[in-house]
Amino acid sequence: MRTPSARNEYSEFLNNFARTANGYNQSISRVPSVNIIEEPKNFLIRMAVPGYSKNDFSINIDKDVLTISANIENGREDVSYLVNEFAKTSFERRFNLGKSIDTSKIEASYKEGILEVTLTKREEAMEKPPRSISVS
Repeated sequence: MRTPSARNEYSEFLNNFARTANGYNQSISRVPSVNIIEEPKNFLIRMAVPGYSKNDFSINIDKDVLTISANIENGREDVSYLVNEFAKTSFERRFNLGKSIDTSKIEASYKEGILEVTLTKREEAMEKPPRSISVS
């Protein structure tokens, strides 16, 4: 039989573990998920950001680093949430582009909760089709 103090210690351990796991999950959920797709002439970064508007985003490039961020003010103060898992939050994601991207041709669009950034490859980075070389 467990003593009351052992039961309290076990209960406290479980509560601390749950708080830590919940805090970790909340910090991870504040960074939007991305898919990165390679096409013959482009790379696409698709970021899942439902509930935002296109004016919430800031997309910058400095040297070969692309930064996508949103700076969102805290939620509504007139609402008392019981659970607040679907909230717009500030975030920042950075992507190292390397030398294969033509940074003058980066474009972005936002539709149906997906932010899509198109990164055009430099001509020399595009895969060349096979060709025959004649012998002279």
